[in-house]
Amino acid sequence: MLYIAIFIFFLSIFSLLYGIFSILNKNKIEIEKRINQIQELHRINEDKIESKSFSERTMKPFYQSLSKYLLKMTPSHKIVMLNKRLEKAGLLKNTTIEKWLFKKSMLLLALSTIIGLLSFMVDPNIIKAVFIGLLIALSVNTFFNFYLSKRIETRKKIILKDLPYTLDLITVSVEAGLSFDGALARVISNISGELCDEFAKSLKEIRMGIERKVALRSMSDRCDVKALSMLVTSIIQADELGVSLSRVLRIESENLRENRKQVAREKAMKAPIKMLFPLVFFIFPTIFVIILGPAVIRMITIFTKG
Repeated sequence: MLYIAIFIFFLSIFSLLYGIFSILNKNKIEIEKRINQIQELHRINEDKIESKSFSERTMKPFYQSLSKYLLKMTPSHKIVMLNKRLEKAGLLKNTTIEKWLFKKSMLLLALSTIIGLLSFMVDPNIIKAVFIGLLIALSVNTFFNFYLSKRIETRKKIILKDLPYTLDLITVSVEAGLSFDGALARVISNISGELCDEFAKSLKEIRMGIERKVALRSMSDRCDVKALSMLVTSIIQADELGVSLSRVLRIESENLRENRKQVAREKAMKAPIKMLFPLVFFIFPTIFVIILGPAVIRMITIFTKG
């Protein structure tokens, strides 16, 4: 039993280190792979198969099969929910659901196995080791969920912060004579950020033939920001009713800035209440010690002599 535990421990360490070095050297591996592909264009298919790296021959099929299995085992409603959360977090630009599930499962399995084996080596109690492994797996799952929620909230704050300035540029472009799509293209070509990425995705959908209101609604659902949803609703209503789009954009820009001022005033009003707790628990005791300390010492000295 001990030899099996040691073998599983070293296998887990090897898999974890291999995954870490693969992630750290991802760009270098891709560049080398591209160079090898260019050099091997004149070779036959058999030579290409023989010249593949270890990861391409073993790890890549393992990754593909495990990803498909995880995707098949995950319920459909959870896949839809995870897709929406990854989209709101802005992670679908660099990853997919399969990659996310694979990374989560491998890290969960590796950490729970390693820490469970270490616990078993320290205290040979199989029940305790299994319990610790399950606890680590639950912690890793909670960490991934927390990380995803944190990314969503951070992205919402970034979008809300960039919205007034981006809207000002769109408004100026529309007032200069450009259409709404042309204004979006102009703004996207000049600035970058999470909000501009969403505008670029919506513009691409519009150019593919999707209705403007449908593309804008999709962007609003992806971002899940109240101010952006109100802006999209105003643009759609102006487009349907034939109202001047530049005027609507100017009004919405002023409303966004006014809302930002109100939020700043609200935070300023909350500041004295938040300062009360450190003032009572940290500053007042220090003042009391400084003021009453000499008097207390003097009284102790007098009563001690008496």
